[in-house]
Amino acid sequence: MMEIIDLTYAIQEDMITFDAPWHTKVSITETGKHEDVGRHTQKISLGTHSGTHIDAPLHFIKNGMSVDEIPLQLLIGSVRIVDCSNFSKNQAITKEFLLKVPLSKRMIFYFGWGKYWNTKDYYLDYPFFTHESVYHLIYSGVELIGMDTPSPDDSRIMLNGKILKSDQDSPIHKLFLSNGIILLEYLANLENVPDLNDWSIIALPLKLTGGDGSPARVCLIRRR
Repeated sequence: MMEIIDLTYAIQEDMITFDAPWHTKVSITETGKHEDVGRHTQKISLGTHSGTHIDAPLHFIKNGMSVDEIPLQLLIGSVRIVDCSNFSKNQAITKEFLLKVPLSKRMIFYFGWGKYWNTKDYYLDYPFFTHESVYHLIYSGVELIGMDTPSPDDSRIMLNGKILKSDQDSPIHKLFLSNGIILLEYLANLENVPDLNDWSIIALPLKLTGGDGSPARVCLIRRR
């Protein structure tokens, strides 16, 4: 028997998105009704980074790999889950912490941040990665990083004014993606994983030609 845990937030109109003009609010419009045309159809308008989603290198790296070019072998397979739910707000994942953690090709970091989903606090003060920790992950051969927070960067960096497009703008995103590490953000339901051992992951984005990212259906699976 297969045990399956869905790590995906539902796409709906009232869901939160990052408050920036380059992120589209979710809109779902009815275009066909059973009473009128004998079928129900909808039009969906959403950004490539809405809800549970994948960041491809192209998101921050010009001419980087697009989401349709990510090998499926990377998005499906065994994964190691790290419990960071005791981290405080704005606490950093450091190299020293990671030296005590067994690493694998695919990693998920569980911060317990889902308790803030769909509230204004979701985008504030979440734990983040230091440059040194990212280099350690790169040199250790990690290729996929998942998290239940909206970003691996420090939320206290304000993305406006001279910060935009500078070296201070999303430096951890850029470090991961420039080294070909794929990011899974906004993971859901990690608090419902009964234990953190022996799981595999399936993380399937839309096959968007030239896409910088995509909403994805992400699940943990294992045989009982």
